[in-house]
Amino acid sequence: MSLVLLTTKQSVNVPIQTPPTTNYAEEIGDKLQASDFTKKTIIALRAAGYSPDSTIGYLVESPTNQIMTIHLHSIDKIDKSTESEIQYIVNRIAKNNNLHNFIVNVQLVDVSLQ
Repeated sequence: MSLVLLTTKQSVNVPIQTPPTTNYAEEIGDKLQASDFTKKTIIALRAAGYSPDSTIGYLVESPTNQIMTIHLHSIDKIDKSTESEIQYIVNRIAKNNNLHNFIVNVQLVDVSLQ
């Protein structure tokens, strides 16, 4: 939470915002579960030829700051076209489920270390 102090010579009416009754992260968590978003995303990525883990990590602060982390196996490197394709797949599924777009963080998993 941040606090901003304004000092002016004229009186200023600043509307006071009350905190929402539900936390956005909780709200999006409910939406993700209700829509089977993670499952749909994993299935779509596998259909596109990728090998994601069976879990996806989420970090959600607000509708404009939603980050998901996807771990991929069986790929040597991630280039811009791979990132773009995965981003497109994720956001298409998000749109189809009435969710905001995600910032997708794709990470490679070295199976030789396991």
